[in-house]
Order: sequence, then C-alpha cells, then structure tokens
Amino acid sequence: MELHLRRRRDETYEELCARIVAETSAYLTECLQHPELAVHIPMIPADGSRFPPSFSMSFWDPVLLD
Repeated sequence: MELHLRRRRDETYEELCARIVAETSAYLTECLQHPELAVHIPMIPADGSRFPPSFSMSFWDPVLLD
C-alpha cells in the first residue's frame, strides 16, 4: 500500500486531508484484517540494556531492504 503525500495541483487542502484520512483508514483496516503481516518490534528494558549489534542487522535489514 502506498501513501502519496504530494498535493495534486487540482486538489484543495480539504481534499488532501480527506485523502490522507482515507488512505490511513484503509491501511489500518488492512493491518487489522491481517495481523500476521505486522512487523514485530522487539522491546528491551529502558534500564540501560542494549540489543547486541547482530540484532540490529537482523531486525533492520528486512525492514529497510524489502
């Protein structure tokens, strides 16, 4: 699903806002209908712990390279 934020020359500000809301709604509906497609974002306690460097590559490569 693509999100086109460029304002079309013949599109008013109100139409742009309505289009953004409609695209966001469609995206959220798709995500709710297919939760298996969601990207899992791992958590780590905020007490100064850090993910190992190898984890960074294994997480970000699929996100950024797909």
